[in-house]
Amino acid sequence: MNLTVKDMAALLNISEKTIYRMIQNDTIPCFRVSGQWRFDRNEINSWLEDNRAFSKKVDMAEPSIEDEEIISISEFIQRGGIYYDIPAGPKQSVILNCLKSIRSRIPDLNTRQLLPLIMERESLCPTAVGHGIAVPHPKTFGSFTHDSYIALCHLRQPIPFDALDKEDVNTLFFIFPKSERRFLRIQSVLLRLLKDDEVLSIVKNVSPHDMITNILSKKEDEIFGNMSR
Repeated sequence: MNLTVKDMAALLNISEKTIYRMIQNDTIPCFRVSGQWRFDRNEINSWLEDNRAFSKKVDMAEPSIEDEEIISISEFIQRGGIYYDIPAGPKQSVILNCLKSIRSRIPDLNTRQLLPLIMERESLCPTAVGHGIAVPHPKTFGSFTHDSYIALCHLRQPIPFDALDKEDVNTLFFIFPKSERRFLRIQSVLLRLLKDDEVLSIVKNVSPHDMITNILSKKEDEIFGNMSR
């Protein structure tokens, strides 16, 4: 079910003006339908869970200097890499295999620390976002990276992920942010991009690395313009 700006203002007990400011600052997952902003209830539930887990209230303040940095999903994926043919299996072993592959590009990644935190988040609320895609992440981050990264992992076969749309998952995005607040903003931009049919198709079809990052870059310019800056 999709929510309107008015619905979101009532849900969060804040003004519609504040909702529009959150949209402008990329701090809430949303998308456009016929020129109107809409919010997917399942994504909002997950977003609220993340905000609670990170002990953050909905931020009504102006963004900090750190958050003024450019958020570029295509650039973050170029840093974090795309990984193909990850073996299927139980959810925990698949996530571990993904993290081991990612560690080849991000050597400081502490998989031993990260895995139980991710599985704790999965036990609270699965991170599948629909269409065979999941965004696994910790309940709370124990540590952060110097720069933000996104790793995209394609599984050899789809696996059950307790998705609300009942579709098995074969595409996983892992976000490694500079801060918890940074994570929420990156997640919001990524989820909005995944509402685009062309982005969804290019990601789901296990396309070559350059094709994925080029389409993401093009779509970021089309959808956001300077909004992520």
